[in-house]
Amino acid sequence: MYDKSVSIGEWPLPEWFWYPVIFGYGAIVGSFLNVLIYRLPLGKHLSNPPSTCPNCNYALTFWDNIPLLSFLSLRGRCRLCKVPISWRYFCVEMVTACLWTLLYHQVATNSPLSWIDFVLQALIISVLVALVFIDLDHFIAPDELNIIIGVFAFGRDIATITLAYFIGGDALKEALGRYLYMGWLPVAIMGALAYAGVLFALSVGTFVYYARLERESVVACIIRYFRFDEEEVVPSVAAANEAGTGATVEENLAEAESDETDPPRLAMAPAFLCAISAVVLFPLIQWFALVAFVVPLLLFVFITREQGEGLTKAGGRFFQSADLGPPTSTDKSAKAAHDDAAAFAKEAETGQHGGMGLGDVKLAIGLGAILGPGLALLSLGFATFVGAVTGISMAAKHGRTLKLSLPFVPFMAAGAIITMLYGTQIVGWYLNILYPPAPRTLTAGEIIREQKRLERLQRERNRLADPTIVKPVKN
Repeated sequence: MYDKSVSIGEWPLPEWFWYPVIFGYGAIVGSFLNVLIYRLPLGKHLSNPPSTCPNCNYALTFWDNIPLLSFLSLRGRCRLCKVPISWRYFCVEMVTACLWTLLYHQVATNSPLSWIDFVLQALIISVLVALVFIDLDHFIAPDELNIIIGVFAFGRDIATITLAYFIGGDALKEALGRYLYMGWLPVAIMGALAYAGVLFALSVGTFVYYARLERESVVACIIRYFRFDEEEVVPSVAAANEAGTGATVEENLAEAESDETDPPRLAMAPAFLCAISAVVLFPLIQWFALVAFVVPLLLFVFITREQGEGLTKAGGRFFQSADLGPPTSTDKSAKAAHDDAAAFAKEAETGQHGGMGLGDVKLAIGLGAILGPGLALLSLGFATFVGAVTGISMAAKHGRTLKLSLPFVPFMAAGAIITMLYGTQIVGWYLNILYPPAPRTLTAGEIIREQKRLERLQRERNRLADPTIVKPVKN
């Protein structure tokens, strides 16, 4: 672990001091993310009006906005209308705080360059947390957030190199070696091209595979991909019949309309996010990290348990996604957005939307820039593996095809966060297995000294084994 102790005047700040400070800042950012997750997809202003209850529009006071603590003090209910507050608010604040703390542990040192790296990576992780829940709720990755990630990613390199230039010496050499290839080619640009290029090819390829109409050429399908209109997902049946492709379109539409059941959607339970928090804290406090799971479980049972409900049943809801959904709202725009997402999920099973949207590609630009080409592809590998396992499991569980309404942003975010935290260690571990270090060859002087040491050791053993030598007796 790096020494992070800092002295300001005569006041020494020990290493442990910064961990609760960073945790607190992360929780504050997580509180803002809850507002962002709810308001941004609905086109609402992020700060006007101030935080209100989405059910009764009660204006929250300062005491209602303290991260983590206010939720618990209110027992998970609005102070005015008493409607339950989604446990998403508590879990998002806790996960963000834990991720900030571990990232600080992994990245920050006494070097000011490392603090620039830490702050901008922490902000990127925060935006990724918001994108995960927005994509789960609405199947979109807002361009505003993708742009912010890109600005933070490229800004990290620019700010670090600029500061290193003024510091000079080893700091400049380190910055140039880390953020530039051959002293002039930015690593961020190469990473963005690598990640976004691969994902763009996958986006086009999956669209051709899933959305290609019967007897439609691959070239025509690719052209349709670039002319893709969200308001008219599928060509009209009449137009399709003229092209000789009506049977397939009619079958897809009929299947979607006849299926009255809602398609399975990816969702998270409070237990899942609390388990992530515990795993994130494990490198810092070892098994004490279980507190991040056990305490929320006990609080969940205490707060949400209905009168007459058994402890087992109340605890079982902690492992279900019902209490982690979007907040209860009387806003018509929120209801319309929910209906749009439900319709999109149903259409996705017909293959009309292809397999991956351009929003994922835009996100890949920023992620590739912050990670660099090598770690970006490692991140994509993690995302693909986790996404494939999840998709296959959900398809088998619900008896569906792989044309699931499964957003890819959560898996991209998971892969990027894992790589930010442990990417360098994973690559080093893999290279040590692939190319184990050769044993060091001893110099002539080291060989002579080792021989003399062994000879002295053997002479001492012979002396102790000689029966004619009188050994001293201890009183």
